Parts: sequence; structure tokens; C-alpha cells
Amino acid sequence: IPRVRLGSIEPWDIPDNFWQLFESPRLMPHLHMPLQSGANSVLRRMSRRCKTEDFSQLLQNARRDVPDFNVTTDIIAGFPGETEEEWRSTMEYVEQTGFGHMHIFPFSPRSGTKAATLPNQVADEVKKSRCAQLDSIANQWKQKTMENYIGRSMQVLVEGDKPQRNGLWNGYTPNFLRVGIQAPETAALSNKIIEVKLNSIKDALLVAETTE
Repeated sequence: IPRVRLGSIEPWDIPDNFWQLFESPRLMPHLHMPLQSGANSVLRRMSRRCKTEDFSQLLQNARRDVPDFNVTTDIIAGFPGETEEEWRSTMEYVEQTGFGHMHIFPFSPRSGTKAATLPNQVADEVKKSRCAQLDSIANQWKQKTMENYIGRSMQVLVEGDKPQRNGLWNGYTPNFLRVGIQAPETAALSNKIIEVKLNSIKDALLVAETTE
């Protein structure tokens, strides 16, 4: 198996020597690491076992030790009791830190959970507004991340047995950036790892051409 990609790992489950694993070329330089909030007071109410400064240190180590490392994350907007000041802390943290992609969720109470019984539930319209605010920052960071790779050649694993609706073959770089490849429909690219040159960005997609 030429590529092994880890899924979602909680920050407190990452040991000190974790980043050394990525010295293996089979392990892809990408990790989904849930943050959930950029305010320590909210993280405490969530019973999260990681502070923002601990999360930042993990990211610093990853980006220092693993070339082209890409971190994606989850954020919950409108957790019970979340104040405007706490929300601003989350926005500021995300703006300063940067993620290749973010999954943004409005808090949704689930029956039988402690969070569903907490006081000061946030109004739906406030949660919707906060999701929109954060989505704007997420899109800016996603664009910045992709722009950093324009002009570079990278290995892409092609997914699907034909071009998509946009006329491009789709696949992913080692660090999980989605790529659309300009190639004929008759090209035998399905499930292959090929080298491409990343030339531009279109519709949140890196557009590339084959170099082989």
C-alpha cells in the first residue's frame, strides 16, 4: 500500500514522538485534529482535555517537523453559554492559526447529553450568524493554502474512473488538497498515483496538468 492516511485524532491522544512517524513516505502529511473552540473557557465547558496553547504547540511541532503538513479541524459555533467575547476568541484564534479546511457546525443539543441540559443555550439565529462568519475565514485560509502550491509538482492519487462534471479528473495530493487534472477522458488514470503540475485555482480546486 503506497499511501496511508490517518483520520481524525484527538489532540490529547498524540504522543511526543508522533511526528517522527511521518518520516515514512507512506504516511501522508495530513491530519484532521478537532479544535472545537478557540476559547479555553468554552473548551472547559465541553470537557475537552486540551487548551488552545497545547493545540498551538502541536501544530507548531507538526509544521516544523513534517514538510507540507496540512491540518484540518472541526469548530462548533454556539455551544451553550458561548458569549460574544468567547466567540471573538475563536475567530481570532482561527485567523492567527490557519487551517487547510474546517468543518463548521452549529451546536445541536442531543437528548441524554450533559450539553443539552446546560443553561444559556444560544439562539439559532446567532449560531447561524457565527457559522457564516467563520465560514468566510475558513474559505480565505483554504484559498491561501492552495495558493502556496501553485507552480509546484506533486504526486496525486486519482479517484474515480472518469472525469467529473467539470471535465477534470479528480484526486488528492499527499497533504489532502483536492486537485482537478486536465487530461483526456480516454486517459487511463483511475486509481493511479501520477505526478502533476499545479497551475491555478478554480471553484475551490487546484487545477493541474500531467507531467508524465
